[in-house]
Amino acid sequence: MKRLIIVTGSSRGIGRSIALELNRIYDKESAFLLLARDLDSLESVKNQMVIDSEAKNQIHLVQIDFSAQYEMTDYFSILKNTFTSTQVEKFREVIAIYNHGTLEFGSVSLIAQENLRQKFETNLFSIWSFLSALNLFIPATLTPKQTHVNISSGYANEPVANWSGHCCARSARDMLFKCFALEQPGFKILNYEPGIVYTDMLKQACQFSTDYKEGYNNGKFTKPEDTARKLVEIIRANTFATGSKIKF
Repeated sequence: MKRLIIVTGSSRGIGRSIALELNRIYDKESAFLLLARDLDSLESVKNQMVIDSEAKNQIHLVQIDFSAQYEMTDYFSILKNTFTSTQVEKFREVIAIYNHGTLEFGSVSLIAQENLRQKFETNLFSIWSFLSALNLFIPATLTPKQTHVNISSGYANEPVANWSGHCCARSARDMLFKCFALEQPGFKILNYEPGIVYTDMLKQACQFSTDYKEGYNNGKFTKPEDTARKLVEIIRANTFATGSKIKF
């Protein structure tokens, strides 16, 4: 396999659609690593990918809870246990999509009373650690052609009352990838804002916002497959400035 494609949070929603779309476009000689909590849903995604690619791609699944306090070395071990050194040496391209995350609601004081560290473990620290592990596992000296995409949010740049947990974590994620772009100028690094998408996370938002509920019921928002298709088009065109942010 000449290409490694990684998608975190790939069992449902945006992550699932991104995995399926990447598999549709890169339908041969690609090795996929899909990570999420729900193994049954991951298996469902894999089965569809096998059909779509006519079994020409390798698809590896890892069940993982990103809220657990894994160290960078733990993520490195996952990669090492999944791919042999011989496989790694054959990769000519890496595409990694960092999609997993949760949605947190509540005032600044209320969020602080809950398990704040666990929330940031899921939405920031796990991504930081996994990105670092991958960078050590497949450095630029081995595979210089790499694309790393953070699935961002419009609230990464906009303060919103009772959304402090989400705003702060997403803002930090954006900055992490901007810094990484400066450290790895040969890579293509992107913060992608997928729009307001029909996902379980959006259903959760509808419980706290009448604006979201109205838009949800009126079909005003984006389908997961549409934003996934747009992202893959951006990756393939490869014309974006590294470290930039693109909106759907």
